[in-house]
Amino acid sequence: MRLPESIHPLASIVHTKIESAAPAVAYAANGAVFTWGAISFNQIMMLIGIVFAAATYFTSLYFQRRREIREQELHEHLFLVDLKKQMADSLDKKRDI
Repeated sequence: MRLPESIHPLASIVHTKIESAAPAVAYAANGAVFTWGAISFNQIMMLIGIVFAAATYFTSLYFQRRREIREQELHEHLFLVDLKKQMADSLDKKRDI
């Protein structure tokens, strides 16, 4: 089999794919135009507002959780410092007796 004979079936397959791509692109463009026309500017702004509200809510949750963890760690640290101080005071009192 010579090269031109082997390229011909491949060329017909590529040509078929190109022919089928044009309607797909046209349908996608028509769908995008329909969607853009079906949604008004106010609806687009509403959707953007909902996205920003959700982003704000989840960002706030994230930072509140971080603050709670820091406060818990500080509380545990202060508790341990106070406990060590009480134990040291208790040992000093026992030594004085």
